[in-house]
Amino acid sequence: MFQFDTLGQEMVKELSNLIQQQVILTDRRGFIQASTDAARINQFHEGALLSIRQKEMLYMDDEEVERLRGVRKGIVLPIIIDGEPIAALGITGEPETIRPQAQLILRVAELFIQDSLKRKQKDEKVRDVEFFVFDWLTGTKKDERFVERGTLLGIDVAQYRQVAVLEVIDLLEQFSIEEMETFGSIQNIHDSMKMIRWAQNKILLLLPEMNQETLKHELKFLLLHMKRRKKVQVIAGIGGQAHYFDLAKSFAQAERAVNASRRSGEIVFEHELRLEIILQSIPEAARADFLSRTVAPLVKEEELMNNLKVWFSENQSMQNTAQRLHIHKNTLSYRLQKIEQLTGLSVSSTHDVFLLYLALCLMEEQLSGDE
Repeated sequence: MFQFDTLGQEMVKELSNLIQQQVILTDRRGFIQASTDAARINQFHEGALLSIRQKEMLYMDDEEVERLRGVRKGIVLPIIIDGEPIAALGITGEPETIRPQAQLILRVAELFIQDSLKRKQKDEKVRDVEFFVFDWLTGTKKDERFVERGTLLGIDVAQYRQVAVLEVIDLLEQFSIEEMETFGSIQNIHDSMKMIRWAQNKILLLLPEMNQETLKHELKFLLLHMKRRKKVQVIAGIGGQAHYFDLAKSFAQAERAVNASRRSGEIVFEHELRLEIILQSIPEAARADFLSRTVAPLVKEEELMNNLKVWFSENQSMQNTAQRLHIHKNTLSYRLQKIEQLTGLSVSSTHDVFLLYLALCLMEEQLSGDE
């Protein structure tokens, strides 16, 4: 049904500006829901009720003003959608003076409401699809009724084999339906691909079986368009292919891949993950305990922590690390010894070096998750 509380007042304001007259909009019971005169809202307009019942334009002259409740001089017209009156429009003024404008204003009002109802129907269908996909990827019951439900929504569930998750960094509001339609219209990934809003800052792509190189290439183009439109960073993770009954597995893999993508900023396929699988599987309590036993003493030593990160990024080359940090090799050696003293881990031991590297990876992942 038409939203009188928001769109009704907007419509009344626009119509009033168009004809420079006082305008009211009533519901089908004759109660004023929107008006250029705020004092009239919620008042009963008997002339509007009669117009709705008779489905015709009525003149409100001096006699009608005296006889009917809540009426001022002017014209009332029923707004009829699909053969049924859903509201009435009232225009204040001398009936004969405003009559030439009345039909034009009525037509504008009908178009306004029809457009509003169409947008509402579209919004409802989008939400129905979003709820369906949520059930698909999080629920367990997938029988013939589930497939039929998808068919009614225009989704042939049997053709979908893969999920990709797009995550927008620092998005303050969810993508609008219009923006999603725009993204869908410019994408060349696959004609049957479905784009679904997921939480505030994520979009899911439901994908049929397709060439993975084509997927990556065309997805890069889509991400670039989204970045330019919203002025935000967009990352992507892609799960493996699965039967449509098990599409939740592909979704979980895509979530894991997009988490790894936060560090690289690149499109990540889940099958490319190695160390990330271990990092993401470590419980939070175990992470905290492990960090306290390894690099915790370095947290307040920013210079030492940075030196250690650079040392790893330069594949433990003393010469390259010293050059990058603009320090002497002896200074770097001293700082590494200081790290050994604080952590109790030797930079000459493969075992201890692995522990330090793993701890730094966990810290970086933790920081990216907090952001």
